[in-house]
Amino acid sequence: MTQAEILQGLLESIHVVMSLYSMFFAITSAYIAGLYFFLARAPLALRVLAYGVLSIALVFLAGAASIQQRIQLGLHGAWAKQKGPIITAEALRNPLPTSIPLPPGWSQYDLGVALGWLSAAAVYLALGYLTFFYRWPAQHRS
Repeated sequence: MTQAEILQGLLESIHVVMSLYSMFFAITSAYIAGLYFFLARAPLALRVLAYGVLSIALVFLAGAASIQQRIQLGLHGAWAKQKGPIITAEALRNPLPTSIPLPPGWSQYDLGVALGWLSAAAVYLALGYLTFFYRWPAQHRS
């Protein structure tokens, strides 16, 4: 692969990741609205169904995100093998100039991926808590 092809692949992959994030945001925002307006007082069966549908949607998104993560890692590896790249592989994985130390062996890319997965898991668990365990104020239950 040429540098132009690899760079184009990386840019396309970033576009897909941003689309996946937009879908994640839309799905979770709609679920939060549903939770606030009617799921908070819905019977258990309906809450289980809603959380199940949310879970299925997020599993599909996670699968697509995992594929994109592997594609990006492959493209980063291909970039590192290029002779005389326009930017170094190190700069590609650490695009922002910063003096903040990262854990050994980590890049800004690795940190971003880890934060993305952790935040998605935290949102999923928080929605589960709000769906099944949180006790909504009395005015919400009527």
